[in-house]
Amino acid sequence: MEPGFRLVKLKGEKCKELRPLWEEVFSEDSEVFTEYYFKEKAAGNYGYALEREEGAAAMLYLSPYPVMLRRGGAFACREINYIVGVATQKECRHRGCMDRLLKEALRDMHGKAQPFTFLMPADPAIYRPYQFTYIYDRMEYEVRDSFAGFTEKAVKGKQAGTLAGASGAEGGQRCTFVGKIGDRPDKAWKAAFFKRLAIAAESHLEQRYDVFIRRDTDYFQIMEKELQAQQGGIWAFEEGGTIRGYVFYAQEMEKPEIQESLWVKGENSDACPVKATGVKTPVIMARIVDVRAMLSLLWVERGEVSMDICVSDPILEGNNGIWECDFAEERTSVRKKRPLERKSAELTAASIERGGRNVGTAQMEGNMRLQAQREVRNAAANQPGRTAAASEEAVMTVDISVDALTSWAFGYQEAGQCFALPEWLSEEEKTEIWRQLGRIKRLERVWINEIV
Repeated sequence: MEPGFRLVKLKGEKCKELRPLWEEVFSEDSEVFTEYYFKEKAAGNYGYALEREEGAAAMLYLSPYPVMLRRGGAFACREINYIVGVATQKECRHRGCMDRLLKEALRDMHGKAQPFTFLMPADPAIYRPYQFTYIYDRMEYEVRDSFAGFTEKAVKGKQAGTLAGASGAEGGQRCTFVGKIGDRPDKAWKAAFFKRLAIAAESHLEQRYDVFIRRDTDYFQIMEKELQAQQGGIWAFEEGGTIRGYVFYAQEMEKPEIQESLWVKGENSDACPVKATGVKTPVIMARIVDVRAMLSLLWVERGEVSMDICVSDPILEGNNGIWECDFAEERTSVRKKRPLERKSAELTAASIERGGRNVGTAQMEGNMRLQAQREVRNAAANQPGRTAAASEEAVMTVDISVDALTSWAFGYQEAGQCFALPEWLSEEEKTEIWRQLGRIKRLERVWINEIV
C-alpha cells in the first residue's frame, strides 16, 4: 500500500467520528437512516480507518452480534462480527486501502479466536479474493393480492385493526403495527409486546435453524427503529392472544421490500400478508477466521469421527496447517498437528470453478503433497493415547482451502465439492472418507437477514 496513510482503530463513541466519510461514500442513504445508524448503532462498533492530513480516507466497521450456534439439542451464544461500512474516498481507491483494513480486521478477529465473520456484499467479487463465500440465500417475498394496499396503509401509519375483510380469512386475524410509534404510544405495552415477540421468535428459530442472530427484546426494539428509518416497520400478527408471526418491511425510494418473514404456523396461511415467491437470492457471505474455533462447533451424533484436515489460508497464517480433529457428541477436540509450509499453503489455496461456483478444491504439487500426506498418515497411526479404532480412522486426511471449508461447514456445498483426497488412497478408502465426512453435523440451516 502507498505511504501517507495512518491506521487508526476506534471503539465506542469514537466510531461516530467516521460519519463524514460514511455520508460521502454512501450518499444514497437517506438522512433519516444515517441519523439512525450513528445514533443507535455506530457507538457499539469497532472501527478501522486509514487517515491522512485531510482526514479519514477509508473505513471499515465491525458490528458485533450475539449469534446462536446449535450443538445437538442446545445452543451456544457467541459474539460474531458483521463487517459493514467498508468505504474509501473516490480519489483514494485502487491504492490498497481496503486490503489493509480488511486484513487488519481479520487478524484481530483471529486473535480473539472468533470462529467466523460475515457480511452482506455490495459486490461479491470484491470479497472472494479474501476467501469470503456465500453461506445464506434469502427467500424473496411478495405481498398477497388479498392484502393489496396494506403496504400503503402501513407506511402511512394507519391504525391497526381486523383484516378479515382485506384478507378473506375467516375469524379476523388481528394485526398490530408494532413498527409505527403513532399506533401504539404506550411504551409499557410495546415493551411487553416485544418480550412476547422475542419469546415466539426464539422458540421458532431454535426448532428450525442452526445459526441465527439472537432475538431478544433489545433486538426488536432496535429493529423497529431501523425499519422506521427505512420508511417501514414490523407487522406482527396474533390470534387469540397468541403471536402467530411477524414481517419486517422497508420502503425506501418508493420500493417495498420484505426483509424477513417469520410465521409460526407456516407462511402458506391465508392470514399471512406475504407469500414466498420460491426465488432465493444469495445475500450473506462469511469467512472462517479461526479454524480451531470453527471446527470445534461441528459434531457427530454417535461415536466419533477422527480425521486430519489440511487447511490453507493465504491471509491468516495461524489457520494454515494440518488439524487433528476428533468430532464427537459431547465435545469436539481440534489441535494443530503441524503448520503448513507457505509454499504448500499457496498451492493448496488455488481454487477451480465448477458450475459457476468457487468450490475451492485444493490443488498441490504431487511429490511434495504425497510426502506430507505420508508423514501425516505415519504420525497418526503411531500416535500414543488413541484407541486402535481411533488410530485407524485418524489416517484419513483431506485437503481444503479456507473458503471451501467455510462453504462446507455452513452446509452451502457438499464435501465432494470442497475437499480433495490424497491420490494414493484406494477407492474403498475414499468411499469411507466421504462416508465419515457425511456423519459430521454442520451448521447447515442459516437464518441471517441483517442489513447493517
